[in-house]
Formats: sequence, structure tokens, C-alpha cells
Amino acid sequence: MALLSFLNAGWLGNLFDSTPTPYYKMPIDLSKAGNVTETDIRIDEKYSVYVELYYDYRKQKISGDRYGEIIDKYFGRHKLFPIFPIKLTVLKYEKTGTTMVVDKIYYTNSLGRTYSSREIDEFKLQEGSKYHIKVETVEDYPELAELNVEVVIGYIKAK
Repeated sequence: MALLSFLNAGWLGNLFDSTPTPYYKMPIDLSKAGNVTETDIRIDEKYSVYVELYYDYRKQKISGDRYGEIIDKYFGRHKLFPIFPIKLTVLKYEKTGTTMVVDKIYYTNSLGRTYSSREIDEFKLQEGSKYHIKVETVEDYPELAELNVEVVIGYIKAK
């Protein structure tokens, strides 16, 4: 009986599932409208999931001065973040197809978890489910081609 409850918990299936779980990073080019980064994600625990843009100065190929100029112009602490729109789509995989969880363009002023990040959104996803997360640029900002940016899917353990 204990073996059956162990197998029903889904642990064995997750052992062989290569779908990433939060904390997960993927690059995005913010310079041109229509650029997309996307992934499937598996939620194994009760999480509050956040999606944010991350632009760590240590990962840049431009000078510190140039990095500072771009950050001040587009991401500065006194700017509404981002001053450019970002579209977030989250789909939940169901037995009969997919269900839309989020499909929205954000002009958020939320600060990130670090000086080098800005949160797009935070939400709860169902434990034991799989989702498709897609982040898309909506307008052209050629100057942002100089900046190495990642989309981070992170988590905060929920109670």
C-alpha cells in the first residue's frame, strides 16, 4: 500500500521528466518587436512563480559606462519599468489541450529581486502541473541589442 501511494505521488514520473522546473533562465533580445523566448516548465512544489528580466552587469560585453547609460535610460530605479512593453503568455497543459493562465502586455513599475532585474509578474501555479511560458517583445528598441538580458522564471515557496 505504501508503494502505491509513493507511485501515485508522481515522484517516479518526475524522475524521468526532463521538463525544467523553476529556477530557470533563458536569453531574450529586447531590441526588436516579435522576439520570443519560451519554455515548458514543471511545477513540482507549491510555488509562487515570478517572471523577471535579468541584466547582470557581470554578463555584459559593453563597458561599465555604456551599461550604466542603458540601465539609467530603460531600467533606472526612478523609471517606470519597463518603459517598453513586454508580453507574457502562460498556458497550462491539460489532458484535453491547454488553458490560458496569463496573456497580457505589461507596463509594470515593479522592482526586481536584485538591482539587475525587473519583475514582469508573480503568480501561483498548480503543483504537479506543466505550463508553457512565453515572453515576447512588442516594440523595437535597437539600443537594447547591446544588453545581454535573460528571462528568469523563479519561485518563492508558498505556504
